[in-house]
Amino acid sequence: MKIPTQLEHLTAEWFTTGLDDSGCLGGAVVTGIDVSPIGVQFGFLSTVGRVALTYDRPAATAPATVVVKLEPDAGALRDFGDELHAFEREIRFYREVAPHAPIRLARLYFAANEPPDFAIVMEDLSFARPGDQVAGLHARQVQKAAANMGRLQGRYWGDEALAGQGWMPETNATGIDFDQKWPSFVRHFGRCLEPAGLELGDRLVGKMSWVDAEIALRPRTIVHTDLRADNLMLGEEGTPEEILILDWQLAIRSMGAFDVARLMGGSELPDERRGHQLDVLRSWHDAILEQGVTDYSWDDACRDLRLGALSVLCYPIHFHDGLLDATGRAMAVVETMIRRLFDSATEMDAGSVLP
Repeated sequence: MKIPTQLEHLTAEWFTTGLDDSGCLGGAVVTGIDVSPIGVQFGFLSTVGRVALTYDRPAATAPATVVVKLEPDAGALRDFGDELHAFEREIRFYREVAPHAPIRLARLYFAANEPPDFAIVMEDLSFARPGDQVAGLHARQVQKAAANMGRLQGRYWGDEALAGQGWMPETNATGIDFDQKWPSFVRHFGRCLEPAGLELGDRLVGKMSWVDAEIALRPRTIVHTDLRADNLMLGEEGTPEEILILDWQLAIRSMGAFDVARLMGGSELPDERRGHQLDVLRSWHDAILEQGVTDYSWDDACRDLRLGALSVLCYPIHFHDGLLDATGRAMAVVETMIRRLFDSATEMDAGSVLP
């Protein structure tokens, strides 16, 4: 069946075919759907909706609601997602990695992987509340999310099988144009930076290739790369569903501490982050060791965190010229993230690892 590219193109017949192939229906048929768009958030490479399903008969294993992710019809986000093979990465992650992951992840019901169009139908996690990038995260939430990521990364730490996963690249290459874009970034967003942040950015000109080369030498594991509040669901404290990580479209094989720098620097409330950064790193490092990693010291983790804090600064610089016309929440996300990432990097003296 043709893959829908807009929520209004979804049909009961399409869901029946997909859910039946996945073994969920037990002979039932989807007879009705009720589609509710999930609010568009900055950074989404997908059109996302929640769909309530009705059936012609009771079906114990059939979901009452699902979340659907579709590729946008066209535009810059569609082009960017296609360039990075974002949907293919996420589909392969849920099919090949998630079933063996030591953390709670959303269930994949079915996916349509027929380039140039893709669609994903997955578990509705709305029993938990969505994180909010602008509102930020508290210290406990950041530590729990870092520990979850550490458990997953520890499971795949140095895994030779990952090397054969061509769908998961080793980099998103966001640092490739840092030198060229830094002056424009300063003109348009320099207002968001403290003097120490501007000084750090100036120091990185001509050095980002060195940072990338250093990261390429570090142990490889699965790296989310977009680990931030908007990609988390926050469940009941003390349960396996306290922190649920979403959106694996930009996953790569690289240095695990990048995700700690991305999460803590971009999402943690500044007053709770100051003086607390090594506590977050410790939660992550302990989780990795609990998965059986034995050759990764605390000193290694501290240096890698600083490398990650430098590398993550490439993201706002790389994408800033496509955000100049952003308004409302989108611009609030951009400016908040820029401030937090640069402040976090300077607080931990990330520039101390530079040659």
